[in-house]
Amino acid sequence: MAIKSKQAKQYDMNKRDPEAVAFYHSSQWKRVRDYVYSRDLATCQVCGNVVTDRKIVDHIIKRHLLTNTEALDSSNLWTLCYKCHFRKTKLEQLISQKPNGDIKLRHLDRFWWTKVLREKKEDNNNEQ
Repeated sequence: MAIKSKQAKQYDMNKRDPEAVAFYHSSQWKRVRDYVYSRDLATCQVCGNVVTDRKIVDHIIKRHLLTNTEALDSSNLWTLCYKCHFRKTKLEQLISQKPNGDIKLRHLDRFWWTKVLREKKEDNNNEQ
């Protein structure tokens, strides 16, 4: 756990913008994050794996596209395992680089992400 904590601090210092750091360290975020993690029974909402190593509560619509009030709306949050979160982040990065990418990302819902991430997981399983 000490290594993960150190990595998280490094990420906050070197990669995350100061506004995001403040948001993710706020008591409001921690309360909502803990609620969503409990609501989802500490289970990845895409693949069903139990998430025990760390609380990954993800914004379905990326946080930077939302107001602070919207970013704390639990209906836009879900628990993901590390692998599903990694896949989603990579896809978000690809989509955001396309013309009108952020507009597209603003309209992708939980059902779309679940379908696409499950397909990606199946593709990865079939390749192995």
